[in-house]
Amino acid sequence: MKRKSILTILSFIIVSLIAVAAFLPSVIKNITIKNSKEWIGRKIDIEKVKFNYFTGTLKVIDFRLYENNDSTIFARFDTLIIDPEPYRLIWNEFVIEQLYLKGLHVNVILYDSVFNFNDLIAYHAANPSEQEKDSTFSTLLQFEFSNIELSSSSLILRDEEIDKQMEINNLDFFIPFIAWNQEDRSQAGLKFNFKNGGYLQSNINLDPNAGDFDAELILKDLDISGYTDFVKKYIDLGTFQGMTDLDLKIRGNINESHKSIISGFVNLREFNLKDHNLQPLFAIQDLMVKVGEIDPGSMRFLLDSIRLIEPYVYFEMYDSTNNIIEAMNRTLARVKEPIDSAQATDTLMDTSMPELYYAIQSLDINGGIVDLVDRRTSEPFKYYLSDLQMSVDSIESTASWINTYYQMILNKRGKLVAQLGLNPNDPMNLELDYTINDFMLSDLNIYSRHYMGFPILYGDMYYKGHTEIKNGELLSENKLIIHNVELGNKSSGLYDLPLKFALFLLKDKDGVINLDIPVRGDLKNPKINIGKIVWNTFKNLIIKAAAAPVKLLSGLIGADPKDIESVEYDFLDTAFTEKRVKQLDLLLQLEQEKKDLEIELVYFNDSELEKQELVITEAGNIFEQNQNKDFMQNKADFEMFVRDQTNSDSLDLLTACRLLVSEGKVDSLYDSFNKKRLSSLLDYLKMRNDSTEILVIAADPAAPKNIGSKPRFEAKYGMKEEYIEVP
Repeated sequence: MKRKSILTILSFIIVSLIAVAAFLPSVIKNITIKNSKEWIGRKIDIEKVKFNYFTGTLKVIDFRLYENNDSTIFARFDTLIIDPEPYRLIWNEFVIEQLYLKGLHVNVILYDSVFNFNDLIAYHAANPSEQEKDSTFSTLLQFEFSNIELSSSSLILRDEEIDKQMEINNLDFFIPFIAWNQEDRSQAGLKFNFKNGGYLQSNINLDPNAGDFDAELILKDLDISGYTDFVKKYIDLGTFQGMTDLDLKIRGNINESHKSIISGFVNLREFNLKDHNLQPLFAIQDLMVKVGEIDPGSMRFLLDSIRLIEPYVYFEMYDSTNNIIEAMNRTLARVKEPIDSAQATDTLMDTSMPELYYAIQSLDINGGIVDLVDRRTSEPFKYYLSDLQMSVDSIESTASWINTYYQMILNKRGKLVAQLGLNPNDPMNLELDYTINDFMLSDLNIYSRHYMGFPILYGDMYYKGHTEIKNGELLSENKLIIHNVELGNKSSGLYDLPLKFALFLLKDKDGVINLDIPVRGDLKNPKINIGKIVWNTFKNLIIKAAAAPVKLLSGLIGADPKDIESVEYDFLDTAFTEKRVKQLDLLLQLEQEKKDLEIELVYFNDSELEKQELVITEAGNIFEQNQNKDFMQNKADFEMFVRDQTNSDSLDLLTACRLLVSEGKVDSLYDSFNKKRLSSLLDYLKMRNDSTEILVIAADPAAPKNIGSKPRFEAKYGMKEEYIEVP
């Protein structure tokens, strides 16, 4: 009877324990749900809790953590499995054989500058756990985790201010083993997919004893267009799209993480950035950066190569700015933060930072395009640069000189080849050599009409230049060869320059213009503008050419400039000498060599001075007839004769001669001399070329150039369709 009672009691105890064990998980679940707000600051809900007493495995099914409104789900998961080894706690070791979490979904929401988990952070900061209070716990307890796995999870990041969200799906990672004092290296892996395509994967190997680690971060086919609105909150860039890949390898030691070394590559494909008017601002088909070694701790940045395939830039100029500067100003206005002056001073005075060192082994641009639009003119000037090729052998921060090489197609026709050498530490020291072939001048039509009023009908140009800037001093030598340039009729224009006539004069017999244009300037002077230096050099060249055509035209036919400048006589001289014949022959040759040249021989003569000579000469003829003496060789006798004949002892010789010679005769002789000079030139020109268009005309008697002038025919040059002003 006693034995039966003992068995009954034992059976009851066993049944009770089984019943308690069966219902204990549900009890724990209910207690946890009921006290969740007190314990963790948020309401939770659990569908089911299971515990395997034989294996010690805990399984939590359908867990939900709510927002602080107790109705919206903040985080949930489908299944959590924890397989601990509790008996190891006897030896102060915390061991988990498996930690498996499936279907974790977290909703992170940003309201202005506050996240939907800020209250959790505040709650736990105000109520630290016993473990956190015991600072010795983490140092005394050893841990060992195996088979840590996250599966089929996702993360949603939502910005309520812009009503946009970013989703990360298929979030998975697996860590086979990690321990506080393990002998072998630990491995961990993470991989998840982005909603817009692509995935992120990482792998890490860690030696917990030495602290050495090596990791790899792989990003593949990430479509960045879905993140435009998120970026706009901080940087005002417009809209962008593109695909990106990266594969970075990181090695170092967790005890000195700032000394980690990074290598690998970054790739950006099919990138397109548009401004606020949806105008493409910058695009690139492919950007590949190969990282040799980046050591942030030592401030060493070594890149094996940077390669840009088909980059595109849209550059639009306004009166005082351009679209690139405007975009940068909008961006900087967003990211600009007030700087603490004391902090800034401390940063500047910090000499403990290692000196920055960078090197790029090669930099290449292939197939670049630049769209230029200048809106400073009356109508937009558009120019298209294509097939831009650029290469740099190497760039190093310690280098004193870097050479770069360029070539491009100019507006689908011309070609530019250039070499630029510069001191990267001193922009006031550089050398630039460049040549331009087959440049079509008509491409500059809008500029020519706007600034000088002349449309460019056709013409092409070859340009070769060498420019040096040394210590801020600009020295530029430029060789310009222009073929067959023709301008249309002048209309308006900001500057009244004789461009058409100057270009006409500069042409040689084959229609080619050869110019050597030196440019000088002191760029250290803040008032000096390189654009104004070039413009003033060009303007002075045009003005000088048009103002002194004789020098240019004489060179065309190999003549002395004086021979085609004017045909000169002495007073009373009408002889058509051999020298004057030669001068007219040169003018006829010039007319033939330069078909559109208009030549006018404008006759100047001071009538009063020549008539005075005539009066004295005629009085001398009377003296010679009466005295049979040469009046020039017998001036005293001549003067006495005149005074005796006119009874004018008190008058000067000229006035006395006027009494002896009639005014009508003097005027008649003067007119005869003038006509003879004019006719002799006209007759000879017509005799040599009956179709000559060289004009011989008399100047207006009131023209200032007559005063004090001996008889002369001054050559005036112009173009046939232009008016030549005759003084």
